[in-house]
Amino acid sequence: MTVETVGVSFLILGVFLLIGKAIRYKVSWISNLFLPSSIVGGFLALIVGPGILGPVLNQFVSPDSFFANGLIPDSILEVWSALPSMFITIIFASIFLGDSVPSIRKIWKIASPQILMGHAVSWGQYVIGMLLTVLVLTPFFGMNPLSGALIEIAFVGGHGTAAGLSNTFNDLGFPEGLTWP
Repeated sequence: MTVETVGVSFLILGVFLLIGKAIRYKVSWISNLFLPSSIVGGFLALIVGPGILGPVLNQFVSPDSFFANGLIPDSILEVWSALPSMFITIIFASIFLGDSVPSIRKIWKIASPQILMGHAVSWGQYVIGMLLTVLVLTPFFGMNPLSGALIEIAFVGGHGTAAGLSNTFNDLGFPEGLTWP
């Protein structure tokens, strides 16, 4: 990824945004749907890129061709694929800009029910999972004791947490723990 490629990819994004704005302005039914210009431009990029036009062009050009991904080259798509993770950080980092920080008492008053509920659910899942593992699964079925944490990992953590723990499960000799969540 070069500076020129990043710059050109942002320019192309801007062009799609401007075209999306023009389409939204000219086509009344799109405007009536209140679709943002970014969505309209994104659909256009999807159409002329690897989503629709790319597979059509692949029937006529070689896979190494400039047009293998439609009208958008691989180098631009590579830059675009890195943008969501960076931009979501900017969005969340700026959510509270300009807001005053409330007092600790007010924070606790607003957040305490959710905090207590989250802890009750999480600890309940740990305790139930561990008790079930210690009292039933390990002695009667020979399950790995690490299976006691699978309820917590699957429900509170979700599939992302389970995937993130793949190396840990493998290092601890419990690779089948990944198939549970």
